[in-house]
Amino acid sequence: MATQIPDPVRKFLEKPNFAVLATRTNGELQATPMWYVYEDGQIILNSSKGRAKLRNMHKHPEVALAIVDRENPYQYVQVRGKVTAFDEKSGARDIDRLSHRYNGRPYPYPGGDSPDKRVTIRITPTKITTQGF
Repeated sequence: MATQIPDPVRKFLEKPNFAVLATRTNGELQATPMWYVYEDGQIILNSSKGRAKLRNMHKHPEVALAIVDRENPYQYVQVRGKVTAFDEKSGARDIDRLSHRYNGRPYPYPGGDSPDKRVTIRITPTKITTQGF
């Protein structure tokens, strides 16, 4: 079940801060800095196919994100949630949206990467905790 996001937290999530995504595999944890966007009550991420974080989320869809304010590191939001969709059709479009959000330009595909290898991940928040609000 999705959790209600208070207005100050929603406004915080709309800022282009970086999120650290925590996933788990068989007994181990992995943490990855990520671009994200908060949209329609969901956290939207993007990754290349074949990444460990994607394999982890397919096996264990429960995740956590720590999102720290770029200007005030004592203010942060932790989002616990569940992956509700892996979207390969929107992958290229969404990595470009994220790149514009963070860099002001389209995504520069590094060597070997291509638009057809991108996957959008949708996370529905189930619990929100905050610090510094």
